[in-house]
Order: sequence, then structure tokens, then C-alpha cells
Amino acid sequence: MPHSVLWQWIAPRWRGWVLPGMVILLMLYTADQLFTGERGMVTWRVMRSQIADLQADIAQIERQNATLNGQIDRLKGVKQPDGSFSPPDKDFVDELLRRDLGVLKDGEAVILLEGTR
Repeated sequence: MPHSVLWQWIAPRWRGWVLPGMVILLMLYTADQLFTGERGMVTWRVMRSQIADLQADIAQIERQNATLNGQIDRLKGVKQPDGSFSPPDKDFVDELLRRDLGVLKDGEAVILLEGTR
């Protein structure tokens, strides 16, 4: 019996706060998700900065790719209209041999300085 007396006292008061309480909790949850959720504003800003960094990386890689393609073209030679290639750029080949492989001609000497390699 004491349970029913207590429930009769709580029930009218409880029912008046359930709907507003649920609405407030739903609004708080929505606001939290808006700012800190998986697709919230904070995540959106972080992703925008990551996109800017990745676009800068892409631009740098494209510049490196263009440089390497230019070097490949110099090594292969220019493609002729008949489909053959002209001879490679001999000065460029000589530069690569000297720089990367250390190839020397007769009578040449190499002077190594600290911090140059």
C-alpha cells in the first residue's frame, strides 16, 4: 500500500516533467553532436586543414613528377614523327654519370669537401 500512495504523489508531478526533460536532453545531445560529433564543426575544421595539407602535398608531388618526366624525356630523346627517338641529351647523361655514379674522365680529380654530399 505505501507504494500506491507514493506513486499517487509522484505521478502528477513526474508526468509534467517527462516531456520537457526529454526535449532538453535531445537538444543537449544534438548540440553536442553539432560541435564535437563525428561530422561536427570541430571535425569539419580539422578535415579542411587536412585537405589543404594534402593539396599542398599533391602540388609538390606533381612538380616532382614533372621534373622526373623532363629528365626521362632528356634521357630517351625527343620522339620523332616516324615513331623513333632522337639520341639522348649527351650533356645531361654526362652530368648524371658524374653526379650519381662518380664517373671521371682520364686526368680528372675529385676534391671532396665536408657537407657537400
